[in-house]
Amino acid sequence: MTRPWIAVASAAALAACAGADAPPPSVQPPPAGWESVSEMLGARCASLDCHGRPGRPLRLYHRAGLRLADDDVPGGDVTTADEHAANLRAAVGLEPEVFARVVGEGGQRAERLTLVRKALGREAHKGGAPIAAGAPADVCLRSWLSAATDEAACAIGAELTRP
Repeated sequence: MTRPWIAVASAAALAACAGADAPPPSVQPPPAGWESVSEMLGARCASLDCHGRPGRPLRLYHRAGLRLADDDVPGGDVTTADEHAANLRAAVGLEPEVFARVVGEGGQRAERLTLVRKALGREAHKGGAPIAAGAPADVCLRSWLSAATDEAACAIGAELTRP
């Protein structure tokens, strides 16, 4: 025996839940330039002892670090499209609601994102501050969040001088 009032009550309850506390509308990350940003983040943050380690909340893949495919080895082939896509999911997945607001506002007040605060050393981060404020890597990340990726800054930001 079906009970139509259950369906009506359920629909009303769901509608009531979609009030002021509803999550922000879905804002897609800017697709243009992500691979450059992913390479920069990978070069700075995806070493095997940092975010290139399984089990991390922000797990990043990079040609010189953790690889997505079992047959890829660190230091081997270029970072793959699948690895860049996994990096994007990881970056956005840390704080999807905050991310949506930052991107929806054209990258304004990017420091709301833990990713930005930790990268700049403005919040405790075991890896220190891998990105200096105003440096090309910072310009790269912020420009991507504003949907106007500075590819040149990303390329410079992805270059690391190793001792």
